[in-house]
Amino acid sequence: MKRVAAVLGSAALTSAFLVLAQPAAENVQAESLPNLPRPAFNELDRNGDGRLSFLEAKQDERLIGEFYRMDLDLDGFLSPEELRRFQA
Repeated sequence: MKRVAAVLGSAALTSAFLVLAQPAAENVQAESLPNLPRPAFNELDRNGDGRLSFLEAKQDERLIGEFYRMDLDLDGFLSPEELRRFQA
């Protein structure tokens, strides 16, 4: 039981750190992020689930450094809507 509590506590601390480490969505400058057209999204979405994991996104070098800034809902995936918000 103590082990389960320790694991859950560790997971909660990690989640809190990740949330706090992310910049606020309103502070992100749209023009500083890559413009990725919709067909490219579909090409990167290898498993066809309608969202990009980090592994899928890193196929495009423009997304590697910006992935976590673009992940506005902090779910670890980029949706078409999250990408659309940063397109000019």
